[in-house]
Amino acid sequence: RHVYHSDVTKGERELYVYTPPGYDRRKTYPVLYLVGGSGDLPHNWVYDGRADLMMDNLLAEGKAAPMVIAIPNNQVIHRNHPKHAELTFDLFEAELRKHVIPLVESAYSVRKDPRGRALSGLSMGGRYAMFIGFRSLDLFANFGILSAGDVNAEKSLAAFLNDPEVNKKVAYLFIGQGTEEAKGQMGARCVALHEALAGHNIKHEYYVGGYAGHDWATWRHLLYYRFLPNLWRTN
Repeated sequence: RHVYHSDVTKGERELYVYTPPGYDRRKTYPVLYLVGGSGDLPHNWVYDGRADLMMDNLLAEGKAAPMVIAIPNNQVIHRNHPKHAELTFDLFEAELRKHVIPLVESAYSVRKDPRGRALSGLSMGGRYAMFIGFRSLDLFANFGILSAGDVNAEKSLAAFLNDPEVNKKVAYLFIGQGTEEAKGQMGARCVALHEALAGHNIKHEYYVGGYAGHDWATWRHLLYYRFLPNLWRTN
């Protein structure tokens, strides 16, 4: 657990970092920046999401590549702020660029190229991964969009969708949601994003499973059974 001062939010912030068993500073590891949902703090991906325990198990089973996982605090502006939707993505991108990524890369032996970095999140965190990640291909080439999307993707993600080089820039793009979640209005956002990507012939994996809704049972399932095992397998 790291505590640092942020010039972006003008206050103290925390960051959780997972290192794999046998972590060796003489080696260089890929790094996943894993983001929570609206109202979540970094510890939620640990105590509710069990991300560290699932990663330990996947490594013990030989089902995933060793990686460092950094879990930042994505609460950069109060959700009741009248300009929350307008400001939050720019603020969190600044937080990633100015503080989170530099801290991780100075304290841990991790890759510093886009293909060595991934950005993933659940719900609001998935929207961070989408709206910030897709416009930050200088930083990230791997994405996990969990229970998130946008029904207006053709407009909001136009630059990404119409980039003729996007399939060369993106190494792995995963979109997933729970089985019950997919049946409701919440799930329509994921479907719309999947359909927009498919319509532009952008390579991605779309998955529905886990027999749950918009909750931690789904996000643990998506992370353990699909996203983490497939991450870094081709790059």
